[in-house]
Amino acid sequence: MTLRSLATLALLLLAVSSFAADPERAFVTTVAGQAGVAGFADGSTAAATFNRPTWLDVVRGAGDGASPGDLYVIDRVNDAIRHVSGGTVKTLQVARGYYDLSTMVHFDFGGPFGGGIVVEPAAAGCGGGPWDRGMFVAATGSQQLALVSPLGMLGARDDVSPLIGTGAPGAVDGSDTTSSFNNPTGVALSWEYPSFDLARARSIYVADSGNHTIRRIGFVLSFEACPQARIVSTYAGSAGMPGAADGPAATARFREPRGVAAGPDGSVYVADTGNHTIRRIAPDGTVTTIAGQPGVAGSSDGPAREARLNAPSGIDVNARGELFIADTGNHTIRMLTTDGRLVTIAGAPGTAGFSDGPADAARFNGPVGVRLAADGSLYVADTSNNVIRRLGPAPSRRRSVRK
Repeated sequence: MTLRSLATLALLLLAVSSFAADPERAFVTTVAGQAGVAGFADGSTAAATFNRPTWLDVVRGAGDGASPGDLYVIDRVNDAIRHVSGGTVKTLQVARGYYDLSTMVHFDFGGPFGGGIVVEPAAAGCGGGPWDRGMFVAATGSQQLALVSPLGMLGARDDVSPLIGTGAPGAVDGSDTTSSFNNPTGVALSWEYPSFDLARARSIYVADSGNHTIRRIGFVLSFEACPQARIVSTYAGSAGMPGAADGPAATARFREPRGVAAGPDGSVYVADTGNHTIRRIAPDGTVTTIAGQPGVAGSSDGPAREARLNAPSGIDVNARGELFIADTGNHTIRMLTTDGRLVTIAGAPGTAGFSDGPADAARFNGPVGVRLAADGSLYVADTSNNVIRRLGPAPSRRRSVRK
């Protein structure tokens, strides 16, 4: 059974009603950091500190210095990547490259929603070692994406630069060395990303927030059959033209999108933060607003187009096509069901705070990134609380990451 299948089975147990009503099934716990304490300390998950963690990803599959269930977190104000594993938090020290281990990389994650990270599946690269798996990191303030090995170095493949983008703000499509971004944030892998059918299945999607667009990074194979992220294109929207129009990809408009997720049917889902909406880019490129009303902030649940959001940011999708959303301005976690309803599954709309416990009694403060784990639980970067949280079964029914 695949990890995707396991996630689907687990999420079947987390039905909409149980999230809010059954504390045995819907429980929020803190897995790393100290609530309300901004800092930059490694150590046990209970003693470690963060400073405005924004985005995160969960490791699937062992290898290359990472274990299944490990977390990698963008610690924005500290300009650091933190690794949560085995009950401890460590700062990932990233060397310039395999042959330059003495020069450390300094990341610049930019403004309030800055950063972005997605971890490749095991064996997605080539050759084993630091080239076998990488993490694509959006260095928002540096206007680039970087391929970083979990082993702690920039992950060049076949001597091709591990950096995508020139580093100057812009909206140029083209190769990895000539293209440009403008405040790239959320990053997602296509659902069938491990496939070596590069033209069809392997893509990286980027919420290019400052350009008001969604970008796609395509792959080519090197002479040693290493898949390399080399081709940057505008997938939907038009650079420098914010708006809320639905329609074909080229004429659709976004406003400061922050989060992006790729679904099992080939759709790409976007947290269109500035419009307070969730958008869907169909496989044929058609963009549709599927939740919220453009330009209208709110917190109501109900039929998705009648419901309201407030600056949604992080977004993820499971094998059933259910969406999970960090509704940042409302301090809540929302779910968009397959029958088109938007529901609050954790936190209280408009009530910022901090408390663990049953999902309806738990409190968040400006959560940004969310990511589903293989066991069906949802990890949350609770940004303004400076902690990482988990929404899932009650502690008595699962093994906690926090030790």
